[in-house]
Amino acid sequence: MAAHERPEPALRSSRENDPEVELQIDAFVVRLGETVDALQDAEAAGQLPELRRLADTLVERARELGYESLSDAARRIREACDDPNPVTAHKAIEDFTELSKRVRRGHRSAAP
Repeated sequence: MAAHERPEPALRSSRENDPEVELQIDAFVVRLGETVDALQDAEAAGQLPELRRLADTLVERARELGYESLSDAARRIREACDDPNPVTAHKAIEDFTELSKRVRRGHRSAAP
């Protein structure tokens, strides 16, 4: 990133003030790094069924927890599994990875 560019804004859950999902959101965000690693590992190994399974899980879970844009990014990964061009899945995972960084920055446990 160039010195004059600002990072994308942090992403917050639309349900962050809902006590019914507060701890679930915490756990989800804490595990996001491992989730991204699993997506990247599946893609690198050419394991499209595993990549699709992971993405399917994320589509619903992220939406339930109020991360609609992250859910949409996971849906794009799932859809990319049907594209014969491997670059499509790689790009979708890169987009998800960037959004996950923004989610982690927006989480209340993030360092200032």
